[in-house]
Parts: sequence; C-alpha cells; structure tokens
Amino acid sequence: MALQHKNRLTHYIRTLFAYAGARVWISLGLMVFLGLTQGVGLVMIIPFLGLIGLGTGGNGGGIAAAVGHVFEWTGIPLTLPCILGIYVGIVAAYSVVNWYHAVLNTRIIYGFIQSLRNRLYQALCRTEWLCFQRTRASDVTHVMTDDLQRVGFATQQLLQLIGSLIIAGVHIAVALIISVPMTLLTLACGGGFLLVLGPLNRQVHNAGKDLRGSMNNMYSAVSEQLGGMKVAKSFSLESFQERQFHNITSGITDQMLRFTRVNSATRMFYEIGAAVILAAFFLVAVQVARMPAANLILIVFLFVRLLPRFSMIQQCMQRITNALPSFEAALEMERRFEAMKEPPPGGPSAPIRPHGGIRFSGVSFRYDKQGSMWAVNDVDMAIPARGVTALAGPSGAGKSTMADLILGLLSPEKGAVTIDGQPLKGELLHRWRRSVGYVPQDTFLFHDTIRANLRWALPDAGDPDLWTALRSAAADGFVSRMPKGLDTVVGDRGAKLSGGERQRIALARALLRKPSLLLLDEATSSVDTESERRIHEVIHDLRTRLVLVIIAHRPSTIRRADRIVVLDGGRVVEEGQWDELIDLSGGRLRSMVGPEAFQGKRSY
Repeated sequence: MALQHKNRLTHYIRTLFAYAGARVWISLGLMVFLGLTQGVGLVMIIPFLGLIGLGTGGNGGGIAAAVGHVFEWTGIPLTLPCILGIYVGIVAAYSVVNWYHAVLNTRIIYGFIQSLRNRLYQALCRTEWLCFQRTRASDVTHVMTDDLQRVGFATQQLLQLIGSLIIAGVHIAVALIISVPMTLLTLACGGGFLLVLGPLNRQVHNAGKDLRGSMNNMYSAVSEQLGGMKVAKSFSLESFQERQFHNITSGITDQMLRFTRVNSATRMFYEIGAAVILAAFFLVAVQVARMPAANLILIVFLFVRLLPRFSMIQQCMQRITNALPSFEAALEMERRFEAMKEPPPGGPSAPIRPHGGIRFSGVSFRYDKQGSMWAVNDVDMAIPARGVTALAGPSGAGKSTMADLILGLLSPEKGAVTIDGQPLKGELLHRWRRSVGYVPQDTFLFHDTIRANLRWALPDAGDPDLWTALRSAAADGFVSRMPKGLDTVVGDRGAKLSGGERQRIALARALLRKPSLLLLDEATSSVDTESERRIHEVIHDLRTRLVLVIIAHRPSTIRRADRIVVLDGGRVVEEGQWDELIDLSGGRLRSMVGPEAFQGKRSY
C-alpha cells in the first residue's frame, strides 16, 4: 500500500516537472535564494545583539567572529546604522524575489491545470464515438472541474512543501553553527513526530478517494435530476428528489469532516509537541548547556520558526495525498480515451461528392463485443447518391445504429461500409464527416444567439448565407419576427424556442454546411403541418443534388421517400417504394402504419 502511494506521488511529481520544464527549476532556485536570504537575515541578528549589549560569550564566539570577519573583509563598518541598513536591504530583496516567485508559481500551477484539461478534452474529442457514448457526461464534468481544481491545490501544496523544506534546511544549518547538540536533539524530536504521525497520510488518502466518489455522485445527480426535473415535477416527486440530493451532499460533508479531523489532529499534535520540545530545550540549554544569552535568543528564535515547518511539511503531504485520487482519475480517463483514439485527420481536404452512393456489404455491429445481441446484423443494402432513402422500423430495430454507421461514427464489426466503392475509414472517414449535415431527433442548441448557433457549423458564414439556410429550413419567418432577429438568445438547450423551432434551427445549421449527405433523424417530428410541408419542399429540391437519408415514423414522411428500407431486429426485412410495400399482404411496413397511411400515394 505504501509503495503504491509512493509510486502515485512520484508519477504526479514527474508529470508536473515534465510540464513545467525550466520554470520549475527557476522556482526551486528562487526558493533556495529566499531560504538563504532568510538565513543571512537571521545571522545579522548576531552583531545587532552585540551592539545592544547582549554579548555572545565564549561558547558562541565562532559565528560572531565569522560575521565580524565578513564585515572587516568588505570594509563595511560594524555600526548599528550599517547593520540595520543591510537588514532592510535583505528584507527588500527577499520581498521582491518572493513577489516574482509567487507569480511564477501561479503560472506553473494554473498552467499545469490548463495543460491537463486541454489534454483530457483533446482526448475526449478524438476518441471513438462508442467510447464517448459509454462515458457519463457528469463524470467528464467532474474530472474537468472539481478533480483538476484539487490537483491545482495539490500542486500549490507541493511547491509550498519544497519551499518549506529549503527554508527549514537553512534554519537547521544556522542552528548547527550555533549548537550542534541542541539542534540534533530538536531534529530528532521533530523527525520522531513525522514517523509517529506518518500513518495518518494513509487515512487522508482513503478519505480523498471517498470524497472524490461522493463528489462524483453529486455531479451525476445534478446532471440527471436537472434533465428529469420536468418529469419529477409532473409526478410531484420533488420531495423524493430532495431526499436523494440531501443524502449525497451529506456524504460529502462527512468526508470533508473526516479529512479535517485528521488534518487538524496532525496540527494539534505538532503544536503540543512543539511546546514540549521548546520547554525541554529551554531547560537543557539554560541549566545544562549554560548557553550564552545571545546564542540562546537566536537559537530559540530559529526553533520557534523551524518547529512549525515540521507541521507544515506534514500537512502539505496530507493535502497532496488527499488530492492524488483526483490526479489518477484524470489520467485514467485520458488513458481510456487515448486507447480508443480515432486516426487523426489529415490537412484540409475537399468534401466528398459521392456519385455511386453508400453501400453496406454484410455489415454487422454490436455494442457489447462479448454479448450475443447484434444491433445491426448482416445488412446488405445500397443508398443511392441521389434521391431520398427512408429508414423505417419499430423502436430498437437498429435505425439509430444504421445512422451512426452511415455517418462514420461507428465502424462495423463485420462487413464494410463504402462510399463510391471505397471503405469508410482512415482519411476518407474525416473527409466524409466534413461532407455531412446531420439533424438529430434530440436537438441541441447552445445557450447563445441564433447567429452563433448557426455559425457553429460554418464559422465564416455571413448573414446572407444564414438567411438562405433559414429559408431552406422554413425558419426565416419566426426568426424575422423575433425582436432581435439573429441576435436572439435561445436559452439553455434552446429552451426559449418551441420544439419545432429548435428542429428548424438545427436543420438550417445542417444546410448551412452545403452537405453531400443530409441525414434527418425524425427532423420533422415536432413541427406543425405547414412547416413540415415547407421542409418537404426543401427536401424535394435537394433530392437531385445530394444523398438524403431520413429516419422517420410518420407515414406522411415515409411515403414521400424514393426508397424505403424497413428494419427489424437489426436486419433489413423489406425494401422498395411506398406503393409496393404498403400493398404487401402481411408486410412489415403495412403492419407498422395505421389505416390512414393507406390514403394517398407518394408526394415526391
């Protein structure tokens, strides 16, 4: 257990030093300078005490003589104004360097956090879609915010720990010059405290793991309960939600109290121990060693400043140990994303304009590689480069998985998806995604203006392009009627818009890309009849210029397709046009749609 903890700490320190490079060594050099400056300032007390009449006596003449020789060698007169002037200069130099050191450490700490966040987010963006699907959004949010903030605090504590060790070393060196036996006695007592209280570090590490688990549960609960608040309120389950959240936050409070008890107990034991050591030191120094007054005052002053350093060192170690689980969680998440990393895209390349269309050849896919359930099973089908292809079928038939395979978000476990005869993988995969316009059923909009939401798909688009896309999506009417037009803020996830308005904005965003493939996943499920008619007019105009794939349940949408592929249990069970499929006695499409679907023929 102790070795594992040591390895985690070593890994953390190595990662920090690898990021900071020369800056961390500059910081360490400044710490040494600050420690030496404090040491020189302390030594300056010797001639000051002599000048005010507190002689050092025979036993302590060595350090006093050495200071006198330095003054004699430099030609500086050993007078009170000179001593005070040097002391003020030393303090000024210490303060200036300490200011720069604080700024440098802040740059190291927050730059390190930024580096870890950027690395993690880059790994998240480049991981395979399947890995992304299997990761809870609240877990990512927790690691990116709370966990990495704790790592930043640990980094601050690590730099403070190193500084404390350096300054303690300087204090010990000065104390050894004054009295070796008394210094060794004090160090033995302080080191004993470190050994005796060492097991508390393991308790702190365990408390850190438990606290991280409780915080992760809170992030998950907040995310899920906010998403389900409408259902909770409609079922009058507010009290149940409150009790669940209360139990989680109580766990966080308990873990924080547990850590505080251990950390405060360490400080308490050190304060009591320091008082005992100081009292014993006085007794031995005065009655046994007969230490001169000046030496006694200086070494007591040193030990009063040194003993709290032992407590600070222990507490810094505990705080670092408490944050190590957060550091490991961030690295573990990054490693998981990196293990599922997609091939990187090449340089800028032209979008694909398919001529032969999309073909599925013996395609099978399952989400659980060890399971026996196939989401898509041995599918052979072709999607032409022109016209509208509709994917129909009951829930769980495999339509969404087929859509993800078409988009290149998923890769077949068996078989191949090809574009114009070329397998959809490698560099072709990224070129294909640049050619895609996708409108999901669960429309997502940013809490921003309509203009910003549209430009997210094409950042350089001008207002004329935005209005053209809005007209194509039958969204220009309601946008133009808004008081701020394109500058209207749509609210969190588009909450200020109706479901149909959100879908039309999302459709306009997809059309703004001028895609080669337009995939609509129930994109007209929330629009009114007139808006649906206008969207179908847009689809009718586009069908001769690009690949159009529609996932739909509405018979009014399905019947307009040039070709219908009916899925069930991950297999293609029917293919054809509306008229021929709807006339099949016992056909799957015929059994899916209601009697009203038999009225009327295709519109496209």
